[in-house]
Amino acid sequence: MDLTKVTAVIVLYETTDDVFQCIKNLKDIKFIVIDNGKNDKSIVQKIKQSKNLIKYVESKKNLGFGKACNYALNLVETEYTLFVEIDVTISIQDVGSLVKTLHNNPEAAFTVPTLIDSNKKIIDKLENLPEFYSKDNMKETININKHLDNSLPEGDICLNFTWAAVFMTNNKVIKKHGLFDEKYFIYWEDFDLCRRYRFLKIPVIKSYNSRAEHKIASSTKKNIRNYFILQKHHILSSYIYFKVSKKSFFIYKKLFIFLFRAISNLFILNLKKSLKNFARTTAVITYIIS
Repeated sequence: MDLTKVTAVIVLYETTDDVFQCIKNLKDIKFIVIDNGKNDKSIVQKIKQSKNLIKYVESKKNLGFGKACNYALNLVETEYTLFVEIDVTISIQDVGSLVKTLHNNPEAAFTVPTLIDSNKKIIDKLENLPEFYSKDNMKETININKHLDNSLPEGDICLNFTWAAVFMTNNKVIKKHGLFDEKYFIYWEDFDLCRRYRFLKIPVIKSYNSRAEHKIASSTKKNIRNYFILQKHHILSSYIYFKVSKKSFFIYKKLFIFLFRAISNLFILNLKKSLKNFARTTAVITYIIS
């Protein structure tokens, strides 16, 4: 298990204290930080004192997750890169398992561990790319996942799609064919990445011998601005992924629905739902004029 072949990458935006547990678990692995802004100075200063920090890049603006990862990849000189969100903790042993997976499968683009919660319960599911779903295979996938809750596979398995909360890239393959499409600010970039590598017939692998704990949605401080950003880009990125026609009836129907809901909820003082739908209205307008 040669961890000198690995560089970790952490992207920060208005980060929480979870970042320190993430860094602590990396132990002797060298890492790079891309600071997308609005992080507490005390947190930044403490991170900069980490002995294994290679480079701390402070961006003048929020690059978004995908673009920040792409930038960091250009700074990496090792054979593998571990991209890890700060709400994920992974042990050195499990990082070693990912290294072994890529070593044994040199043609693969990247590999991911199995995600668990704080109670060690598997929260991962086998999923497909959305364009391959039908009513029948949706039911089949649900049945498979119910079965897997009690009997998980072992070893390495090729997948059409996997989440990118934590993943390790084979840099020789990734630097040749590309990491994230920078049209995606946040959300859906992992769907797009897996889709591109599937059509290139390059394997994406899940390692069931590796585990990582994921505290979902705890990587960024919760406030009105961040809630708006998340709601906006969840919709905007989905339209980009599916290449929705900007002149379609669907897109203008959605614009009307979101705007109507935003105003209606404002009148009844349901401010959270109003904000959510104003964010989605903004997403549609942004998509149409982009």
